[in-house]
Amino acid sequence: MDDDPTLMDTAGAEGGAADAPADGPLLLVDGNSLAYRAFFALPDSIATADGFPTNALYGLAAMMVKVLAEERPGRAVVAWDPKGPTFRHEEYAEYKAGRSTTPDLLREQKPRFPGLMEAFGFVNVEAAGFEADDVIGTLARQAAERGEAVLILTGDRDALQLVDDNVSVLATGRGVTDTTLYTPAKVEERYGVTPAQMIDFRGMVGDSSDNLPGVRGIGEKGAAQLIQKYGSLEAVLDAADEQTPKRKEALKEHAGDARRTRDLARIVCDVPLDLELDDIPPLRFTSDDLGRLAAVFTEYEFTSLIRRLSDLSEHAVPRPQAPRSERTVTPVETDAASLGFALAGAERVALALRDGRFAVATPGADVLVGDAGDDLGPSLAGALGGTAVACHDAKALPAGVWEAGVRVGHDTMVAGYVIEPRRRGYPLEELALESGCAVNAGDDGLAADAALTLDLAERQRERMADRSLTRLFDDIEMPLVAVLADMERQGVTLDVVRLGEIAARVRDQVDELRDRIWEAVGEEFVIDSPKQLGHVLFEVLGLPTFRKGKTGYSTDRQVLKLLEPKHPIVGLIGQYRELTKLDNTYLAALPQLVDDDGRLRTTFNQTVAETGRLSSTNPNLQNIPVRTPLGREIRDAFVAAPGHVLVACDYSQVELRILAHASGEPTLADAFRRGEDVHRATAAEVFGMDPADVDRTTRDRAKAVNFGIVYGISDFGLSEQLGIPRADAKAYIETYLARYPRVRSFIDSTIAAAAQDGYVTTMLGRTRAIPELTGRTVQQRQLGERLAVNTVIQGTAADIIKVAMIRAHAAIRDAGLGTRLILQIHDELLFEVPEGEKEALITLARDAMVGAYPLDPPLAVDVGLGDTWRDTKA
Repeated sequence: MDDDPTLMDTAGAEGGAADAPADGPLLLVDGNSLAYRAFFALPDSIATADGFPTNALYGLAAMMVKVLAEERPGRAVVAWDPKGPTFRHEEYAEYKAGRSTTPDLLREQKPRFPGLMEAFGFVNVEAAGFEADDVIGTLARQAAERGEAVLILTGDRDALQLVDDNVSVLATGRGVTDTTLYTPAKVEERYGVTPAQMIDFRGMVGDSSDNLPGVRGIGEKGAAQLIQKYGSLEAVLDAADEQTPKRKEALKEHAGDARRTRDLARIVCDVPLDLELDDIPPLRFTSDDLGRLAAVFTEYEFTSLIRRLSDLSEHAVPRPQAPRSERTVTPVETDAASLGFALAGAERVALALRDGRFAVATPGADVLVGDAGDDLGPSLAGALGGTAVACHDAKALPAGVWEAGVRVGHDTMVAGYVIEPRRRGYPLEELALESGCAVNAGDDGLAADAALTLDLAERQRERMADRSLTRLFDDIEMPLVAVLADMERQGVTLDVVRLGEIAARVRDQVDELRDRIWEAVGEEFVIDSPKQLGHVLFEVLGLPTFRKGKTGYSTDRQVLKLLEPKHPIVGLIGQYRELTKLDNTYLAALPQLVDDDGRLRTTFNQTVAETGRLSSTNPNLQNIPVRTPLGREIRDAFVAAPGHVLVACDYSQVELRILAHASGEPTLADAFRRGEDVHRATAAEVFGMDPADVDRTTRDRAKAVNFGIVYGISDFGLSEQLGIPRADAKAYIETYLARYPRVRSFIDSTIAAAAQDGYVTTMLGRTRAIPELTGRTVQQRQLGERLAVNTVIQGTAADIIKVAMIRAHAAIRDAGLGTRLILQIHDELLFEVPEGEKEALITLARDAMVGAYPLDPPLAVDVGLGDTWRDTKA
């Protein structure tokens, strides 16, 4: 809650004059479109202190503040979709079929949207049987016919058909603040057709979000070319015989779909409305108006937005805490002398780079901008003299900047993640907006980015200090940025010839499996199609059904597992899926991603997982199976460079060691200290056996229970995993917790603390909110309990491997070795090591990893080496 949301009327007159220009455009807002976008763009952990969700409300309010401040509309209307079906549903029963149900957290906020819009001075309107688009189209046409300027704010591209000389569309993009203004020229530039042709264009390409099919096989580019040539959809369809055989067939086969989609996508512009244009009041932002709006923001705890209300009025502003800073942009030469003179004495520096240009901001001074040539890195390093810079997404800085030794002390994207790990993304402008940072740097967006980064970094420092996150950020996350950047530059050598041989054999196996499946069924069908597969399994073969949704029978992995004993074809389908998935994900994809030097470079994601774990994309190397024969073969194609070997250092049972340490369970800790097989020891404890009598099956069950405790598995999940009755699984868990009473105490106390505080903290200080603990359903609350325990253990393991990476990377550098850390996969680090450095690296890496955190029982590391990644696990 705000400490003091009162407003100060600097004009001195209560209810002062309206600031919105009388001739400002009529703003028409698609309420449903923006509310949904806001909900999915912002983390659902945003809520009031008493737990009411507000992410959609906040995003909607933030969008309105931004648009009102920048566009200065004179009047505003927000249109909403009505409850129940519209005329489009009556004309086409499948319209919008397949859309997921409204999330519960969004449904809770929905009744509050109109009130929020009223607080801004907007008029809410809806029309039974018509969508918000139709209401907007009707009002837009009426206003345009009177010569008024109209601005439509929406995330629905169907509105582009309304664009003309009087009507513009401000279309939302990613997040809640990214927008594009569409004029007639912009529509043509983007889509290759005029606004009037957009419904014909939509008819051809279809609209999957509304379940409206177009002409299959013709995409946006092809549709635009045809409409440009022939002028309309009807003319294109009439000219089908002039096209290539494939396109001719598509046009004739899908003509009906295209016409129907065109007609349904056409916005109705004569909806009967109770609202007249002259009844829409002007927007007024007097002190009284803003006082009411600030009261609503205070109710929802939108502190940063209260600060931004000053953007809406010159006469009545909230008490200013973050006034918009004015920045002058000054060109600078990219040499150490010029930069050094300009940056002399600066204690805080922010750097932004984009499109071959750089910008540097310091407190209270001009923002320096220049061309980012090859000499930028050395020049910056020389000019800064060791002063660390702040950046946004520093890992993406050019290699030359890192290699020159420029120190990055603050990354606003990483700080945003440390503060709020539930977010779906960390765009600079959104983080700055929410923190009350605002900068005016003229028309230079890059200069504004640098200045925003400087201001935001300071705000983030304060927030991290308040939440005791500074040490995590400074000692782990920021040093890790440089390590990951180096790893991404290094990459790993991929033997594409070897991979091709594996791919050829796998595709032969896939063909053989396909033939066997078809033969067993007695007909050919597309095995990859869930719809066709469901038809075969449940209608042709008559197997029992388990789940059926709107789109047909479920054929997911869980269903196939239940069906496997019923028919031999199910096992073949499972093999087919596994092989085709690995083929598509790795065998076919990896060779396309290899650079000219023969090395594959993945992207490590530092700001995604709420537990703090790293992931990798493009490609994802963390999901290559290690225990399947094909997974091991794929790893065999990852090879050491000539004269080098690969060394894999893998933490041994790190999560169970953390559990033993966190719980203080002596029986579990002693098993580790004695060097015993902890799963065998657990089996002996749980099942009352002599360790020597524990067979493989019993050990595997004990292992599942061990990791089930770590991952917060339920008795149902354990029964599914082991293929045993749920009662047996529950008995295993209860027996385990009885034999290890301090583990039970740890679980109970962790859940209790999380329920009281609303979050959990790892051993190294990472925090994660657990709103599921206050969920409405039992299932949600049980999920929250599992997440609380899992985050403490798995999050601590994630922190420990990060510390190990930092320590190992620094030790390699300090020792002057030619070894490079090239991959991190879960609890494993992979090094590429010159032949002569093997022993030194093993000692160095083991020390770095074991010393990453003082656990009791101590951390332990398994080491393997070989010419290929597979060999390191031999």
